Amino acid sequence: MASKKDFSALKTGNRTAPAGAQTTTVTTAPAENAWTTGSKVMANIAQATSRKGQQATASPQEAAERKEKMQTQGRKGVRSERINMAFSDSNYQFIKIMAKATGKTMTEFTNAIIAAYQREHPELMEQAQAFLDTVNSGAFSNLFGGGND
Repeated sequence: MASKKDFSALKTGNRTAPAGAQTTTVTTAPAENAWTTGSKVMANIAQATSRKGQQATASPQEAAERKEKMQTQGRKGVRSERINMAFSDSNYQFIKIMAKATGKTMTEFTNAIIAAYQREHPELMEQAQAFLDTVNSGAFSNLFGGGND
């Protein structure tokens, strides 16, 4: 059975010392300096967290850059579009292995495949968009007369 450990010698910053413990006097800087030092520390913390991509709200230009680089995690005002997708076992294994082989994440690899397909077939997106615009304009509404025959 382990015996209790004595932590009384640790300086935890408590203002009152336990009964029977030695007290030490700590000198601090004047109050004005304590506030300015504190704000400098907070500024350094804010700057450090900002460098990590957290905290501060991003400008529209920074948001667009971060979305393109897939670095939106933790940045206020920047969010990547997300899709919950299911893959067959063989496709999942392909994405997983090829992502590792190319030194990318699975998301980066999948986005690279889609971008390559878009570059190879730009006319498909234009044709699909034109078709959807025609359907959404109501061009086919006269075919369905609105009745429930």
